[in-house]
Amino acid sequence: MMKQLPKNIYYSFPVQLFILHFRKYQVLLLFWYLLFSTVDSGFMKTFGADALFFAPEYLGSVNMFGALITGTALGVYVMSWNITTFILQSKRFRFLATTSNPFLKYCINNAILPLIFLVFYFTKLYHFNQYRELMTVSEILTEMSGILGGVIIVVILSFGYFFGAEKTIARTMAPIIANPQLFNKRFTGRVMKPDDFGLKVRYYLNANCSIRKVRSVHHYRQDFVDTIFKRHHLAAIASILLAFLFLITVGFFLDNKVFELPAAASILVFFSLMVALIGALSYFLQSWSLPAAIILVFVLNFLYKKEIIDPRNKAYGLNYSNKDQRPVYNKRSLQELCTPEKIAADKTRMLTILDKWKARQKQAKPLM
Repeated sequence: MMKQLPKNIYYSFPVQLFILHFRKYQVLLLFWYLLFSTVDSGFMKTFGADALFFAPEYLGSVNMFGALITGTALGVYVMSWNITTFILQSKRFRFLATTSNPFLKYCINNAILPLIFLVFYFTKLYHFNQYRELMTVSEILTEMSGILGGVIIVVILSFGYFFGAEKTIARTMAPIIANPQLFNKRFTGRVMKPDDFGLKVRYYLNANCSIRKVRSVHHYRQDFVDTIFKRHHLAAIASILLAFLFLITVGFFLDNKVFELPAAASILVFFSLMVALIGALSYFLQSWSLPAAIILVFVLNFLYKKEIIDPRNKAYGLNYSNKDQRPVYNKRSLQELCTPEKIAADKTRMLTILDKWKARQKQAKPLM
């Protein structure tokens, strides 16, 4: 029994998933690397990127709400990672199609990397806030609880959505499964071969984190298993679209300070969108995803060069399309605008403004 233990651990679902992330779609790991490096005070340290995660500001101060929003954004990123990798990797673990709540089981077994990051993040956060921000232990624990609470809220909401999707899938598939004639008519594909099983997995963690042995799916028909996965994938894609629409809606209210997210939360939301976008390209384009990405870069570069896409800020009322009528922007043209007469007039005008301001002050030396 003890001789089999190392093999059983190696061929467990969490370990195989963790290894698979380094074998397939490594570009998704880039965002984890950036997060680990930032929290480790490596990536963009000179710009204070680590402080954005350790002391998230909201409404001008570091508080519980800022930590909660940052934790929510971290939860969104983790769930985006889970959803994207579930869509891309679940076909290699076909036994999931025969279990209840396959996405929940996938997330539990895919928790190694998020848990490592969370522990690493909290360790660095505690050290930074204690020695750099001079926070008390209670203040640090309050911030940690806010971040953890935000993550938990997103996870609960996500699983609530997928539980509903699971019930819908089960309700639509139950009449077909219960009727052998209808099942044989609907699913006419071949029975799965041993090679179709995907990666070798012996054990996985169940919903209550108990260890369960993987059941064989050799007797299932290929198209039946594919149908189950496709329906779960559609539910996952729908959740990403809903989250994207929610972000667009929030964007309309950014003029209100209440909707100004902490910088760390904005970074995490951006990473979430990038993970989902890369996952969508990989899922729909398959082996063409890399050539498509390269073509997309060249197309965007061309559009930027031709100023068809121009993100620069423009003054209202000015015509930017006619380049021939634009004033020359160089040192000589600027010097022509700054004549001694204009400088003297500008100085006199500003002194008049300051004199009027001084006349309204009640103190000889007012507070500036």
